[in-house]
Amino acid sequence: MDPDSLTAELERFSAETPIERAWMPPSSWYTSPAFHALESEAVFQDTWQPVARLSELSSAGSYVTGRLANQPWIVVRGDDGELRAFHNTCRHKGREVMTGCGTCEELVCGYHAWSYDSAGRLKSAPMMAGVEDFDREAMGLKPLQVEAWGLWAFIHLGSPPSSLEVEMRELNEGLGAPGWDKLTFHEEKTWQIRCNWKVVCDNYLDGGYHIPHMHPSLDAQIEMGSYKTELYAKHSIQTAPPNKGDDSRIAIDPQERIGDAARYAWVYPNIMINRYGPCLDTNIVTPTGPDSCEVRYEFFFNTDGGTEAQRFIQESVTQSDVTQREDIEICESVQAGLSSKSYVTGRYAPKVELGEHHFHCLLASSLKRALS
Repeated sequence: MDPDSLTAELERFSAETPIERAWMPPSSWYTSPAFHALESEAVFQDTWQPVARLSELSSAGSYVTGRLANQPWIVVRGDDGELRAFHNTCRHKGREVMTGCGTCEELVCGYHAWSYDSAGRLKSAPMMAGVEDFDREAMGLKPLQVEAWGLWAFIHLGSPPSSLEVEMRELNEGLGAPGWDKLTFHEEKTWQIRCNWKVVCDNYLDGGYHIPHMHPSLDAQIEMGSYKTELYAKHSIQTAPPNKGDDSRIAIDPQERIGDAARYAWVYPNIMINRYGPCLDTNIVTPTGPDSCEVRYEFFFNTDGGTEAQRFIQESVTQSDVTQREDIEICESVQAGLSSKSYVTGRYAPKVELGEHHFHCLLASSLKRALS
């Protein structure tokens, strides 16, 4: 798709049109390799992204590596206790300096043993004696912006317009005193899904529209009549109180698992934080292609280690698995439909799909700004 065609497809969605009269983005946004490439730069290289748990970076020399929008990165806890992030690219031939995660005294490239300290400075470059105009001070790892928030370290691949602390200030209040210091990491799961990453976000943000039809066990746990969505600058929060009546579809106590209310927070573009009862879990969705993505789940709990607590944790993780498998079926079927010649675009249900419309408006703004 050439730039003119890309611009034309972007213009088919109007962020200025009220949701009652708005049409959804066309299917090309979900199927075109050109949109996938544009989003890599305009969205994922231009937003704060959570890349590691702070518990993985608790000691001096601890590090975590990965790739975001095809860019290798590394986050390190320095000897001085400071978090630092770098492009994980050796200045010699570009190999990733480190892989995986762990603890080390220095960062050593596995190709030719160039080494860097935890501040990114070049320490050793074997066999480089005699090279003219070799400025060791200028050959350190290229830095990235890194900040901590909640339980995670975030990086920004570009030049953030504001600090992460400022961007998350409003969300801190909306989560209802999350109690980060009381939460303990339990486990992580990763799901590979055959759909565009936005399909996962759309499904999450439809205001509970699909819950009664697709998630019978979740529907039994929350009071759908009180489900609501609140919109903010760059995030939204969906809330629902627990179902107080008996329901034969489940064997667990909704009030025990949900607490006073379930809070489903979405942060532009791809972060979902679910807070309920003594639980917090996250879904981070990352594109892997125009029609594929990866969803990383992390589970945290503030219960003790007793038998009852372990039972509760296992029931919660099992319930999450059930919901996720149901969502995967939905999302992969939607992707198939988006590729159909019979489908171009749809309409919003204005009383419930506010979060989805909000997401599309923010996305359109990012993409149009990048093209201009």
